[in-house]
Amino acid sequence: MTKASIDIPPYIPPFIWNFWLSPTGPNDLPRDTRVHVYDVYENELIETRAPPLATRSVFLDFEASPSTQPLVDAAEHAFHKLESEAGRTLDDLMKRAYSEGNPTKSTSLSYDKERLADLRRFLVFLRFRNSEKYREVLRSLNEAQEEQQPGRLFPVYQPFFMEHHRRVILRGMRAFIENVPQNGANLPRRDQPWPRMAATVLDNFRAAINTYCWKLCNAEVCIGIASEEQEFILTDCCYGSLGDGFKEDPECCDLFFPIFPTFALYILGNPEVDSPVPGLPGAPSSKVEVGIESASDVHLRNSMILQTYPQHLYFSSLRPVALSVSSYDEFRWIQEHQDYSRLKQRCRQKFLQETVTKTLVIKGSVILTDLTDHLVRIGTCAVGHGAFSDVWKAVWNDPVEKRPRTVALKVLRQIMVKNVKEKLMKRLQAEVIAWHRLCHRNISQLFGIAQFQNSIGMVSPWCENGTVCHYLKGNPTANRMNLLVQIASGVSYLHSATPVVVHGDLKGGNILIDEYGCPVITDFGLSKVMGDMSDSINIGSSFFAGSTRWMAPELIMVLIEDDGRVPPITTQSDVYAFASVCLEVATGKLPYPHRSNDHAVVVDILRGVKPSRGAPCFLLHVKDEDAFWKTLDRCWNDAPPLRPAMKELVQIFEGIALRS
Repeated sequence: MTKASIDIPPYIPPFIWNFWLSPTGPNDLPRDTRVHVYDVYENELIETRAPPLATRSVFLDFEASPSTQPLVDAAEHAFHKLESEAGRTLDDLMKRAYSEGNPTKSTSLSYDKERLADLRRFLVFLRFRNSEKYREVLRSLNEAQEEQQPGRLFPVYQPFFMEHHRRVILRGMRAFIENVPQNGANLPRRDQPWPRMAATVLDNFRAAINTYCWKLCNAEVCIGIASEEQEFILTDCCYGSLGDGFKEDPECCDLFFPIFPTFALYILGNPEVDSPVPGLPGAPSSKVEVGIESASDVHLRNSMILQTYPQHLYFSSLRPVALSVSSYDEFRWIQEHQDYSRLKQRCRQKFLQETVTKTLVIKGSVILTDLTDHLVRIGTCAVGHGAFSDVWKAVWNDPVEKRPRTVALKVLRQIMVKNVKEKLMKRLQAEVIAWHRLCHRNISQLFGIAQFQNSIGMVSPWCENGTVCHYLKGNPTANRMNLLVQIASGVSYLHSATPVVVHGDLKGGNILIDEYGCPVITDFGLSKVMGDMSDSINIGSSFFAGSTRWMAPELIMVLIEDDGRVPPITTQSDVYAFASVCLEVATGKLPYPHRSNDHAVVVDILRGVKPSRGAPCFLLHVKDEDAFWKTLDRCWNDAPPLRPAMKELVQIFEGIALRS
C-alpha cells in the first residue's frame, strides 16, 4: 500500500450518536431526534434520525499479520472497555449537571477521580486516533521501501521490521489506554543498530503518544453548558482546539468535545508539565467546574471548528448554526478563513421552510418561503428601478436572528401589453428558480418571495453601504484589489453553475457592499429575460438604459442593426463587462469617462475605442499593475472567444493581489 493510498476515516464513538439522537435531553425533556449532516466539500445538507449501521473498528488500518492480530484485538478490547466506561461517565455527568433543569449559573460538582481519569484518558486518545499525526504514523508503517544502505539488509528484512513496529506501537497505545507506564523501555534507542527509517518511525510514535496523550493525563476537566438557545457543532474528529491556528497543533493542550448539542467537555492542560506517573495516590474525588456558555462563547467555539475546514459538520438545530456562521463571517475575510455562506444559506432556507407556514411551489419541486405576511414596505415610493422591476426598501422580522431587519424587495412591474405580463411572470419564476439554487458568498441571497394582487416580488438582504462605487467614495483606502478578486469569484461561480447563469448586466451599480465590506452581485440573469421577451416586445436601447458603457461590441452591433436578432448575451460578454467594472473600481470613474452621453459611447465602441483609464489608478494592493491592465485589455478583445474565462481571471487576480 502506498503512502498516498492510505485513507483512515475518523472514529466517532457510538455513545456520541446515542447522545445526539436521544429522544430526551439530559433535562429529561423531549427533543427532536435528528442530526443534520452537512458535507462541506459537496455543499449537501441532509438529516438523519439513526446512527450509522456499522461502526468501523478503531484499529482496522493496522493491517496486521496473523501473528500480530492478537495484539490488535487486545488493543481493540482495551479501547472499547475504556469507551464503555467513558460513555457511562459522560451520561452521569450530564444528568448531574442538569439535575435541576437547565442550569442558569456556573457551579461545580464533586466527582470520582478515577472515573474522571478514565474519561480524560479516553478523550485524549480519541483525539490522537483522529489526528493527522496518527495517520502519519500508519503511513510510515506502510512505506513501500527504504533506501538501501551499505552493510544493511533492511530491504530484505523490511516486512519483519514493519511487523515489529506494529507490535511496538500497538503495545504503546494499549499501555496508555490501560494506564500502564512504559517509560520508553520497550522502544528501541537511537544508538541501537536499527535502520534509519525504523528508528524514525518509532521515535515519531513515542513523541506523538507523549504529546497527544501522556502529557494530558493530569489536565483539568470542566463542563460548558450552552445557553441562549445556542448549540455546539460536532465534526468527524469529535473535538475542537482552543488554539489560534487554522491547522492541527499537537502542542495545543486546551481541547473541547461537543458531547451533546448543548454540553461540551473541556480538557485544559498545562504544556509545562511533563508526562505524569500514573497511579499516584490522592483524594478520591475531584472538583469539576460547570460553566454557562453565552451565545458569543458558543459562536467562538463553533468558529474554531469551522476554521479547520472539516469534511462533515453535525448539528441538531438549524438556527444556531446560521447564527454561528454569521458570527464567523465577522472575521472571516482573512486569507485563511473559509467561506461558509453556503452552509448559512442552506440552514436559513430549511429553517424558514419549517417555521414559516406559507410556501410557494414552483414547477413542482422548488419550494420557496412566502414572506408576504412578514414584510412591511418602507415609504411610498420605490428606491430603485430596473427594466422590469422596482426595488423597495422593507422590514422583515427575521426568525433566524429574531430581530427586524431591513431587506430589499424586488417587485415585478405591472406591464399590460401584448401578454407581456404573463411572459414576465414566467421569466420571474425562472429567475427565482435560478436564484434559489445559487449559493456563494458574493452572490446576493434570496430569502423568499412576496405575493401581491398583480405581481410577485423577491426578498434579499439590504446593503446599507450601497453600490461598490458609492462605498469606495466613502472608503477611498479600501482594498480594491481584494474587492475585485471577490467579484471575479462570484461571476466565475455563476458561469460554472449548471445550467450556466449569465449575468448580462454587470456594472458597478449592480454590485453592492454588505455589512462586512464584501461585494455582493445582484440583478443577474438578464439573458433569460432576453430569451423570454424577444417575441413580445421590441428590444432596443431602452432595454439597456444606463448599461451601454459596459456592453461588449457584439451587443452594440446587434442593437444598431435592429434586424430583430436578440443581442448575444454570453459568458464572454460578461467578461467584457467585468473588465469595465474593474476599471470603475480601480479609478473611481465610469468607463469612457471623457464621454458625457451614451450616444458618444456607442460611437467610440463602433470605432474600436476601448474603455480607458482617464483618471488616476487607486489600486494599492497589487503586485504588478501592468499585468492588471494587460489582463483588462485581453477582456476587451473584439473577438469574444479570445477573451479569458472568469475562472482564469480569478487565478490571475489572486496571483497579483497583495494580502493586506
